[in-house]
Amino acid sequence: MKRLALVFTLAFVFIAHTAFGTNLRGQLVRNINGVYYPLGGVRVDLMVWNGQSWIDASYAITGNDGFYFFINCAPNTIFCISVFGHYYPPQQPLTIQNLAPQYYQDIPVIST
Repeated sequence: MKRLALVFTLAFVFIAHTAFGTNLRGQLVRNINGVYYPLGGVRVDLMVWNGQSWIDASYAITGNDGFYFFINCAPNTIFCISVFGHYYPPQQPLTIQNLAPQYYQDIPVIST
């Protein structure tokens, strides 16, 4: 009986520890004559590098303020954002940080 209780306790601790990931937050804007306007209703894809190719892991739709969110992402994962078929940031992908569940990792603003 003690062994069974130990197994359940360890399983609960393992599940509770892995249940939380990092939250990502970003904003999509359009530059018109030097003025930035938020883009609402646009699909934003989270692309994850699996070691050989980019995988479309998830997507979000921007709100009226241009913000999008990806919740509970695995830390230490290489990623980029795809909007209208373009990858951002274009030079170098980002890495998901290991943050507490209540914090957001901010993605640089994407201007289209």
